[in-house]
Amino acid sequence: MGQLQIWNPQASFTRPGNTTAYAVGQLVANSVAAASVLPMTFAIGGNSMPGATRITRVRLAKTGTSATNAAFRVHLYATSPTPANGDGGTWSTDSSASYLGSIDVASMKAFTDGCCDVGAAAAGSELLLRLPAGKTIYSLLEARAAYTPAAGETFTLTLETVDDF
Repeated sequence: MGQLQIWNPQASFTRPGNTTAYAVGQLVANSVAAASVLPMTFAIGGNSMPGATRITRVRLAKTGTSATNAAFRVHLYATSPTPANGDGGTWSTDSSASYLGSIDVASMKAFTDGCCDVGAAAAGSELLLRLPAGKTIYSLLEARAAYTPAAGETFTLTLETVDDF
């Protein structure tokens, strides 16, 4: 029987300084210029032996305090995707061969200092990856409701992963 290790890699980005509402299916990113969008990056697996990594949940937080229509889809990739559009454009990327799947954060809870909540993979569809230690995976965020952002708000995504080696 293998050993389990839990890892919580985290990445953040600050979106542009506007308050233009998103429509369902639009990219939430660090830049309105597609060529300047930087996907979030995560080092997965902390052990020195290759093994299986399960991404069981994601935690999404943002500095804006409005939770109205704050619903997002977290897209995960094995290689860095190139978006066709920048922030506020339709979510569309290359890297279909390295697309790992997505996890929805269907709503967020408001706090006095921001909003946050978790999303879990649908039953039976946890993301199970066979990766070498320290492998990097990438993520982009998609709006899943007509969300009006705070200007320059920061999004922080934490992956809840379990390594079995």
